[in-house]
Amino acid sequence: MLWKTTLMALCVGVGMSNAAYAGPISPEGAMVVASTTQAQASKVNLNKASAAELAQALTGVGQRRAEAIVALREQLGGFTELNQLMQIKGIGPRLLELNKQRMEL
Repeated sequence: MLWKTTLMALCVGVGMSNAAYAGPISPEGAMVVASTTQAQASKVNLNKASAAELAQALTGVGQRRAEAIVALREQLGGFTELNQLMQIKGIGPRLLELNKQRMEL
């Protein structure tokens, strides 16, 4: 029983220390805040990206949807507009709007 309590306290302590971590501190003591990460700043090209790249870059798109995007791309011979993605089950206006800034043709 004591080992369970110790393990739980350790897990809670680790979780709290990670949650409290806000980021690196500069030598002057000011918090350093990154404007955007490279993954957020770069866009994924729907006509060139692999399924793995699509799944990683797009919110709400896992491996199965990414594979469906690639399959539709091959069927269409390439995308000409973003709205063509709505032909895929599970992709609608909300998901398109959520990822609009991350995609390019």
